[in-house]
Amino acid sequence: MKAIIGKPLNRVDGEIKVTGRHLYPSDMWEDGTLLLGLKRSVHPHAIIKRVDTQEASKVDGVVRIFTYKDISGTNRYGVVHKDQQVLAEEKVRYIGDAICLVAATNREALKEAIDKIKVEYEVLPAVFDPVEAMKENAPKIHKSGNILQHTTVSYGDVEKGFKESDIIIEGSYSVPFIDHTPMETEAGFAKMQDGKITVWAGTQTPFRDRKEISKALGIPEEKIRVIAPFFGGGFGRKDGITVQIYLALAAYILKRPVKIYYSREESIQTSYHRHAAVMYYKTGAKRDGMLTAVQARLIFDTGAYASFGGEVMSLGVEHFAGPYRVPNSRVDGYAVYTNNIIGGAMRGFGVPQVTFAFESQMDKIAKALNMDRWEIRYKNALEHGDKTAIGHTLIYSTGVKRTLKKVRESNLWKGKDKLIAESTPFKRRGWGIACSYQGGGLGVGIPDFAEAKVELLPSGRYRVYGGISDMGQGNTTGYVQIASAALNAPVEMIEYTTPDTDRTLDSGPSAASRTTYIYGKALLGAIELLKDEILQVAAEKLSCPKNSCKLIDDRVESDKGTIHLSEIYKLLPEKKRVSTFYVDMPISKDRRDIGSGLPHIVYAYATHLAVVEVDILTGKVRVIGYCSVSDVGKVINPPVFEGQVEGAVAQGIGAALTEGIKLKDGLALNNNFTTYIVPTAVDVPQIEVIAVESAEPTGPFGLKGTGEINVDAPPAAVVSAIENAVGVRVSSLPVSPEEIIKSIEVEDAIP
Repeated sequence: MKAIIGKPLNRVDGEIKVTGRHLYPSDMWEDGTLLLGLKRSVHPHAIIKRVDTQEASKVDGVVRIFTYKDISGTNRYGVVHKDQQVLAEEKVRYIGDAICLVAATNREALKEAIDKIKVEYEVLPAVFDPVEAMKENAPKIHKSGNILQHTTVSYGDVEKGFKESDIIIEGSYSVPFIDHTPMETEAGFAKMQDGKITVWAGTQTPFRDRKEISKALGIPEEKIRVIAPFFGGGFGRKDGITVQIYLALAAYILKRPVKIYYSREESIQTSYHRHAAVMYYKTGAKRDGMLTAVQARLIFDTGAYASFGGEVMSLGVEHFAGPYRVPNSRVDGYAVYTNNIIGGAMRGFGVPQVTFAFESQMDKIAKALNMDRWEIRYKNALEHGDKTAIGHTLIYSTGVKRTLKKVRESNLWKGKDKLIAESTPFKRRGWGIACSYQGGGLGVGIPDFAEAKVELLPSGRYRVYGGISDMGQGNTTGYVQIASAALNAPVEMIEYTTPDTDRTLDSGPSAASRTTYIYGKALLGAIELLKDEILQVAAEKLSCPKNSCKLIDDRVESDKGTIHLSEIYKLLPEKKRVSTFYVDMPISKDRRDIGSGLPHIVYAYATHLAVVEVDILTGKVRVIGYCSVSDVGKVINPPVFEGQVEGAVAQGIGAALTEGIKLKDGLALNNNFTTYIVPTAVDVPQIEVIAVESAEPTGPFGLKGTGEINVDAPPAAVVSAIENAVGVRVSSLPVSPEEIIKSIEVEDAIP
């Protein structure tokens, strides 16, 4: 059955989704369910003087209004820094901070009660610019100060490197907060069941959620159960607490089923987003294009609370100079509190920001030296055994040069000159290129592990207990294919369960390009243990050597006979029908020499090619051709891989051209899909998807992470193409038509 690896397989969750049999968290309901909603701060920074719920409590249909006084635990949560309040006590730090939780029997009563809760504030000075927030006289958002984390990494002698440079290019770049826009907003359902608080939620981290709920509410973990069914998208948005604690609090106190789901407007204003960032770069190179030195200052806006602010910034530091050899470097990274919306985990986790900046630097160097943009990248590209810009030695699969070579073999590369030749006087075309790399795994000091569980069932089928959420990316199908191959059994014999803290084992978050890589490793280990038990029993029953027995479909065969797995089930002791296996993520040996918990050890690589058309009368940019070449190790399921690439590229094109939250004094002005513009099918061209499959020796069947690598490069590739088309180099995203029009000298541009 190993032939199933690398072959198309329909999504194992596809039928229940398309037929409507699957209940998403926002679908869940039963008789007597109460609806939950939140009274939130309307000020970005203020002291809470008084909260009056009397009038709101009298609304017909309102069952209870909760404040922080109803919480017995810490009333705090946060992945690393527990600095976010479940319900605000004395102070609010952004527009959207939760103050009261309301439970009501219907939506109308819920809305009326929320409106009637009166909050008296003492408004405080606020700060919305992270650069301003770093100054001594800036308003203090947290007692510890506004700088959450400062990380500095040096390698070589950067001053010497600049002295040896023939050319030095400087640039400043900025990117805004970006919304994940999952199809399903934050949602969940909870009730008391068998003496436990049971929470169903769209979450990427069910086991971590259980710990967070326990500490925040002061309830023992063993009295809490978190279940993560298939849910409607995450991209990092649901990597941590969103609605889980509110559900648990209400279900526990009211002893009734409760439900919550956010409107799109509430979701955009109050949840986590890709960090806004300001980045300053100085890059030196020789006349032949070889890089000599890079210096950067990266300032990430983490908003009102930490979330993953320090960790996202650290990943930006690690990847700040791209997949290139840089002998001398220095990078200073800052994660800074402001009174803006919260920066958190999002696909790419800090790498898209720095990739846009440094790939822009590479284009500028190529232009200054009159070099080809592909050539300068290939000349500096990392190879196996090289050191990265922070001095980390690459000891595993390193395929960036292979992706660069392969992009020149693509249909788009071969046809781009013809496409560009079809430019008209008012619609000009150009091509752009960008490279990226992405570390797989958590890699920033957070324990990174997986523990798989496999069971032989009475029917002779197998059950795989999944400990990592599937938010739509298709990892469940990958696990079934891995199990099918390892057990030499058809996929119809493999049952799969989604994460449940009472049934499955903790395998960490569905995040960081780690899910199939690390859970696949644990799954293979568990399967080998179970196979060993099965073959041992079969050998004893058939009176033959164990090494002569082979698992084939639903039976074990040897030259002495055949025995069905349902018979083996009866012969196996109960405890041997289930096997578990634990693995840790590989850790770099030079990790401690770098500092700040960096670096990763396994990386994916990509080269992207974009062709755009720019209307010089309106400034509108249209992407008319796109190619992604990825080194993600062995591809387990080509259609799932292609879907991951196409979705990531679409998100990247959105970041380049249309997406970005417009904030005014901390308020999101474009908080719905009328004003927050996400690319649709008509905005994204047919994407040529190519995998080079540089096998990763540490990964199951040679695979490594796929989910993030292709979101990093699109903004840089699109901006590169825009400059090639009309000579305009953009340094801030998203690229607006107005900016292009302003930058073009109309007298010279229009014939």
